[in-house]
Amino acid sequence: DDPELIRIRQQRLAQMKQAHSKEKENKSKGHGQYREITQDEFLPEVTGSQHVLCHFFTEEFERCKIMHHHLGRLAPFHLEAKFIKMNANKAPFFVQKLQIRV
Repeated sequence: DDPELIRIRQQRLAQMKQAHSKEKENKSKGHGQYREITQDEFLPEVTGSQHVLCHFFTEEFERCKIMHHHLGRLAPFHLEAKFIKMNANKAPFFVQKLQIRV
């Protein structure tokens, strides 16, 4: 066998192992699912992962329900990001601090 091909194969195997371990780590952090959190959980959730998408919602808005549907479908395909939602009516501190309009 060609030593160059062996080197390329070993390099690719190492990349695949690294990607698999990163995916496993992200899943253990809650990536791949779309779930609701409370105000107290917000800071640990967003600081524990590099990429986080947080949907601040209110139950009265129909568009929020549409967003729930789409984000729930996207989350399993994007393990590099954490998808969370928080009821804006139950999180007045962050709504004010982040200047979220409700």
